[in-house]
Order: sequence, then structure tokens, then C-alpha cells
Amino acid sequence: MQNILLFGGGLHVHYCIDNIEKEGKYRVAGITDPYKTPGSELYGYRVLGRQEELLRLIREHDLYGGLITIGDNWERKHAYDAIHTIKPDFVFVNTIHPSALIGRDVELGVGNLIMAGAIINPGARIGNFCFVATGAQVEHDNVMHDFSSISAGSITGGKVEIGKYSAITLGVTIADRLKIGENTVIGSGSLVLDDVPDNVLAYGSPAKVVRSRKPGERFLKSG
Repeated sequence: MQNILLFGGGLHVHYCIDNIEKEGKYRVAGITDPYKTPGSELYGYRVLGRQEELLRLIREHDLYGGLITIGDNWERKHAYDAIHTIKPDFVFVNTIHPSALIGRDVELGVGNLIMAGAIINPGARIGNFCFVATGAQVEHDNVMHDFSSISAGSITGGKVEIGKYSAITLGVTIADRLKIGENTVIGSGSLVLDDVPDNVLAYGSPAKVVRSRKPGERFLKSG
């Protein structure tokens, strides 16, 4: 197995480690985190330092590539930008839980995390650095743009498009052929029956726009 580095030592990395271990495709060399002490242990793996030390870590640990293990979509983008500046050709891998179901003609970019029980149906296109959580269902011919996410138990109808940086949170249902704009968050338990524009928070049954959102605004609690 090839060695990979995990970028980010928050709660999300535990998810990712479980996926990687069960998939059995890569070996975790260690984790980078700006707040954890180098040499300390996190979920059974050593914290090797900070992502700014990437070139040294590649040499010392014979790294094939890595995965950004950060749950917040914008924070994942910021980490990618920093890594790309240090090493533009760095390889990002996908990790797919063995129980996930991937349909025919599905296109997957890089840096994606597909969790246990997720279903991605035929013809879907998943961009780069996306997150499909436990038991989420991405229906046929959906498009998930880069750095978007679908949380546990959410279901999208056919031909749904989810914009860049947007987050579909827990237990959301989205009807067929709808578009969720860029940097938009759909609140937990919502039923989406109409298109939702860019840069908003929407929730309810049916979902309504509640307020605007700024680019870069977090949607996850820290910790």
C-alpha cells in the first residue's frame, strides 16, 4: 500500500481514518495539524507537523499523496490552496467506504470522501474535494461541484445540481431537477421543492431563504 498524509486533525479526520482502514487501499503515514503537538498521537496515528512542512514530509515518509480531512467546505478549500502553493502537483486521493454503492458511469474527481452506506447512482458527477456522508443518496445524473457536501441521511432527486462550496445538511430531501446555488446551506430536515440561489441559508418544509451568507462563512461548529 502507498503512504498518504492526512491534512487536518479535527473530528472529521476520525471519519476519514475509518474509511481508509476499511478500504485497505492506502496506508496512513500520519497527520498534519496547526494546533496539535508534533509527535503526539491522534486516533492511533502520529501528528507529523504542519502542512507548511509538506516537502520535508514527502521525503521523510515516502508519500504518494494525501487527503484533506476537514469537514467545513471553505476550510477544505483554504487547505487545498495552501498545499497547492507548496506543491502544485501533489496527488489527492479519494476514499470510498466498502459499503458505499457507486453506480455505472459515475464520474469522481479527487480528494473525495464517500462514507458508509452512501449511494451514488448512475450518471452522477462528483467534483473535487466533496463529502458524501453516511447513508446519503445522490440520485442519477446529479452534479456536485467542487468542495460541496451532502450530510448523513439526505436524499437528492434525479438531475439535481449542487453548487460549489454548498452544504446539504442532515436529513434533507431535494426534489428532482433542482439547482442549489453556490455557497448555499440547506438546513437540517428541510424539504426543497424549488431552486435555491447562491449565497443563502435556506430551511424548512418547504425550504425558504432565511438570510444571506458571505463567501468563506463556516457552516459547521468548531471542535
